[in-house]
Amino acid sequence: MSKSLADWLCRINSTHHKEIDLSLDRLQTVIQDMSLRPQCPVITVGGTNGKGSTCALLEAIYTKAGYRVGVFASPHLIRFNERIRLANVEVDDDAIISSFERIDHARGDVSLTYFEFSFLAALDIFLGQSSDLIILEIGLGGRLDAANVLDPICAIVTNVALDHMEYLGDTREKIGAEKAAIFRGGDGYSICGDEDPPQSLIDAASAIGADLQLIARDFGFIRETSSWRFWSTEGARMNLAFPHMQGDHQLANASVAIQAATLLKNILPIDAAAIREGLLTAARLGRFQVLPSRPLVVLDVAHNVASVTSLVGELKRAPFAGKTRVIFGVMADKQYVEMMSLLASVADQLFVCGLEGDRSADPDVVVSRGSTSLDKDKVIAWSSVDKAMDKLLEVSESNDRIVICGSFLTVSAALNHPFVASLVHNLSLIHI
Repeated sequence: MSKSLADWLCRINSTHHKEIDLSLDRLQTVIQDMSLRPQCPVITVGGTNGKGSTCALLEAIYTKAGYRVGVFASPHLIRFNERIRLANVEVDDDAIISSFERIDHARGDVSLTYFEFSFLAALDIFLGQSSDLIILEIGLGGRLDAANVLDPICAIVTNVALDHMEYLGDTREKIGAEKAAIFRGGDGYSICGDEDPPQSLIDAASAIGADLQLIARDFGFIRETSSWRFWSTEGARMNLAFPHMQGDHQLANASVAIQAATLLKNILPIDAAAIREGLLTAARLGRFQVLPSRPLVVLDVAHNVASVTSLVGELKRAPFAGKTRVIFGVMADKQYVEMMSLLASVADQLFVCGLEGDRSADPDVVVSRGSTSLDKDKVIAWSSVDKAMDKLLEVSESNDRIVICGSFLTVSAALNHPFVASLVHNLSLIHI
């Protein structure tokens, strides 16, 4: 009996003894055996936050310019197929299953992680279906991430903040060095969207002779009341409408994407119309996504201190007449006390929820540690996002808002709640 995609995902989740294995030797062996070396340009996108949004912006811009674009991004929120997109649509189950079969045959006794299997499937599909451009989101870090086995024509680090410290180091300098390892010297381009990049990142780029482009020095943006302006030392100047994806942080992501398109114009010709249209159509589920409902629902995959800071800033910029109630689920290894303190500055109530998986923080532990500096009546533990959502829909007035954040898993769980699922379905978004 042939395996379904669900069967395959269950299998690849158990083929390697570690969920995360930061090494490239095994992957390079399979890539060589399968001859998975792209002939088309490759763009890699790393960084702590904003990777998915930047990939979406690049995808939309180049799609509007007429290119057949393959995008690999992770994690997914609703279905695995979100991770592999080609020609502006998610790849179907049959194509993924066929690729998994080829990889499984080629790998022999080489053990691969779930992420490595996924990455190889994306690469196999993109090469087999004549992509003009491949965009790869770096999953964790950079130096030893699966996507770093390829040599990109352009490598982007969106920003550097504290996250995954058990793997990447406990300072921005250590993390910056890990992420800068996706840069390449020679004819490739390197871009950083962090206005205060770690010196380690700059030094790493200099050591390999990379042409490092820095936001606020080589390119950048100026926010105005009803529009924004992009500028670049390459000569590009554009007055633009705000991107479809909301939040001031998206202006930095958009600027990085436009600078990449500007630098690559001799390799991938593009016009201003494609940039303008791409910004207005690029979308990713759960990136400060405001769902039109009563009460209002805001989905954001903010899962570290830096991204929660951005989320809180956006909530403060949009003052609300009613109450703001937050559903917060988080991984045990995150700086959740600091994240809760930030959220408490905008929340009338903070519902801390349990999530599926071994890495989830116990909501009772989170509440006990986080409520020491917060009003105890304000912070409540719940066993699941689903139950918390039911309660909030019961107590919220029509002019209140419900904010869901803390992890991709938190937003994913909310998207499975009937109320939220119906809202998303009715939106008919391109990228869901």
